Amino acid sequence: MNKRKKTLILTFVMAFLATAIALPMLSALGVPSFSVVLVSLFGGGNILALIFSLILILSIGLGVGKLTKSFT
Repeated sequence: MNKRKKTLILTFVMAFLATAIALPMLSALGVPSFSVVLVSLFGGGNILALIFSLILILSIGLGVGKLTKSFT
């Protein structure tokens, strides 16, 4: 297995473990979910909440992509 494939698999496993460990811990500490935060910021049924979510997901995806490219 080449180095790039190992890096991509390691990134996936680390993201999965971070999600599996961090989200329940944050919930137990009382941090509100993302939907509660969106409703409190933009109100219910506002299209800006969807746009904000898409921009956030896109920026995280691009950041992870740049990070994995810098390691390979």
